[in-house]
Amino acid sequence: MVLLTFPLHIPAQESADDIYDKAVATFWDNIYLSGGWTLYCGFKFDHTRKTEDGKIIGIEQIYPTSWMIKHLKCASRMQCHQSKNNQLIRMESDLHNMYPDWMEISRARGDTGYGIIAGEDWRFDGCDFERKQGITEPRPDARGNIARAIFYMKREYGLPVDEKLLTVLKSWNREDPPSEQEKQRNDKIQAAQGKRNPFIDNPALADRISVSQPNQ
Repeated sequence: MVLLTFPLHIPAQESADDIYDKAVATFWDNIYLSGGWTLYCGFKFDHTRKTEDGKIIGIEQIYPTSWMIKHLKCASRMQCHQSKNNQLIRMESDLHNMYPDWMEISRARGDTGYGIIAGEDWRFDGCDFERKQGITEPRPDARGNIARAIFYMKREYGLPVDEKLLTVLKSWNREDPPSEQEKQRNDKIQAAQGKRNPFIDNPALADRISVSQPNQ
């Protein structure tokens, strides 16, 4: 198994895209080598990264890259990589923030926030995924995973999460505790990346997070 590590500064001969590509390779070859289940719909996929009916599976960034760029006050992803050393590449290549999902779902979600939407208006047949007015409501079985990924990104990198979203995520963390599948994923990421998500090991840590204390 390859250990995914990040240098303090990106070597001149290695671009940010090269490092991200390594993270993607580690994601598929180490974490989801035999396939698995998508986050938002729970569709099963195999080692070819396709479902039985041919849906193509890609990588979803739970805390969107566009939010990271905004936090770092960059004009673009490229400008961020050029002026912020490796801050952005560390964030967007962190395996704890990556989940497999149907590419149509990732496009539909975009960089929207998360919340509860009144009623049931599924965007796709057979998938409890809703998006309305800049908010995405995922299926109940995905909500805790999403919350703990965002808690990790907030704690690890000091990324902001507003009060309203934080309240929703804390509720989801309590309602949807870590499954055995999520715990095993945490073990695999630790083996590949050298770092665990502590909110999976101890979900109660989330109750101590506040907007004004990003690294608590």
